[in-house]
Amino acid sequence: MKTARVNKKRRREEPELRRSQILAAARRSFRLHGLQVTTVDKIASEAEVSVGLLYRFFPSKAEMVKAIIVEDVEQQLQQIALAFQDHSASLGDLSERMTARLAETTADRERLALMLEIAAEICRNPPLSEFIRTKREELRKDLGARLAAQGLDSKQADLLLEQIDRASAVATGFAVHALIYSEAIGNVPATLAGIINTMPSSEFQS
Repeated sequence: MKTARVNKKRRREEPELRRSQILAAARRSFRLHGLQVTTVDKIASEAEVSVGLLYRFFPSKAEMVKAIIVEDVEQQLQQIALAFQDHSASLGDLSERMTARLAETTADRERLALMLEIAAEICRNPPLSEFIRTKREELRKDLGARLAAQGLDSKQADLLLEQIDRASAVATGFAVHALIYSEAIGNVPATLAGIINTMPSSEFQS
């Protein structure tokens, strides 16, 4: 009986594990070889699955790109939601905490290289660009509703998300500059913190 339950659980988990395995392989391949050069065959080989199995999860390479971006946005917004659960933190504290976390994330060279590859593809692919913008707006609205349910009014939620968007843009720009022109990318968190501290924050005070 116990063995049957374990086998049933494994059957449920296997598709999720296979999907994650394929996406992880796609991330590595896009980062190391470039999105345009990477083929579905290469991703399948990297993931150690058949091309047929890969297509069961992702009909095309573009669908893998979409999934990677959506996962990234979802992770960022989930971090905001989790940070807000600390009811002792003021809105100013929350904004500083999230921008510091974004700075640390942006200083990850591997992640930055992947995001640059994907950004280039978004610029070349208008349908992909439209999909990402629409999906991101849906996720932001969902997060806004969750923040409102925890006591933050819609205006405050919008302002908080705008603050974090600006911080993310600054962090990414600084990291790209450091990546190209120097080896100082490790200083991104400290440098960004200094920049964020000079940004207007009075509107975020509760």
